[in-house]
Amino acid sequence: MTQPTVVISLDLELIWGYIDLRHDDDLVEMGRWTHDVGVPNLLNHFTRNGLSATWAVVGAMARPSLPDISGLPEVNYRHFPKPWFSNVPKEGDESTHPEWFGASLVEMIRNASPKQEIGFHSFSHVLFGWPGMKRERAIAEYRYCAQTARELGIGTTCFVFPRNLVAYLADLRDAGFTCFRDVDELPVRFASKTLTSVEKVVADFAGLSPRMIEPSLKEGMVSIPGSMLIRSAAGWRKYIPDSSRLRRLRKGLERVRRDGGVFHVWLHPEDLYAEWPRLENVVARFLEELGALVRDGDLRCLTMGQLAREFQTKLAVKQGRNLSPVHTEHGYVERATQEREFGARFTISR
Repeated sequence: MTQPTVVISLDLELIWGYIDLRHDDDLVEMGRWTHDVGVPNLLNHFTRNGLSATWAVVGAMARPSLPDISGLPEVNYRHFPKPWFSNVPKEGDESTHPEWFGASLVEMIRNASPKQEIGFHSFSHVLFGWPGMKRERAIAEYRYCAQTARELGIGTTCFVFPRNLVAYLADLRDAGFTCFRDVDELPVRFASKTLTSVEKVVADFAGLSPRMIEPSLKEGMVSIPGSMLIRSAAGWRKYIPDSSRLRRLRKGLERVRRDGGVFHVWLHPEDLYAEWPRLENVVARFLEELGALVRDGDLRCLTMGQLAREFQTKLAVKQGRNLSPVHTEHGYVERATQEREFGARFTISR
């Protein structure tokens, strides 16, 4: 079992996450608030508590404007029959459309101390594995993410699937990614998606203890399931008491301290907007308590990439593989001598 560890991953998407759901003035306002207020505030809570997190960004959002997208095969979802980029401004940039583009945010996160990890949340927030999306689009999304990573000078380590719809893992591995966030671990996983959703909502209202997780290997990639989502306070979710949200988080900290394993919390920075500052206050308090525990040596806080590298190293030792460091422009990369079987790359920070 992994020693007591907390991992926090954030799905940073501005309004890309709503691309197939709605497009209105309220949404634009939320995106701009997230760009100007939400992300800077949230990053400050991490840095002042000495904590690192994995920021999974939509690749197109990480750029100052929309690049050439002619290499992305079109999707054809039943619920969204229009071209995927219909609502995305073709001529604007971050200065005119900060609800869509956030290159300066990525730079801010990159320059933060302690060091934060930047992963990818796809390139354009398409729904992987849904009818209407072909494998060719998934491969192209991965390729566009890898190209964006090269241009930004960051690694291709972590990937978070939009809406946690995990698919095409072998192609993700072939694109150079090492790990991904898997679906949440639940006490009971019902065959019915509706019952599973009800289970999650009940846990939030009642403040139930979340599950601890362990990384594993899936199709040559490190799977890191979630423990709990810090849910938005929009709509009916505003009735979830803040005390219940914080109680779940505290129970997670207590459980991981006592039993070991990994407490993997995830959230969307955009969700701080509804009922602000309610959710930000909950997150801030959680991070303060987590920071104190880390400073006291009761547990540690790792990024997804750090946890994946540790898991891969342990697995390699267990299976008797030799890992030899190879220097690249982004640092040192360990590669298993039996790479085809192991199917992964390991990036070690200098």
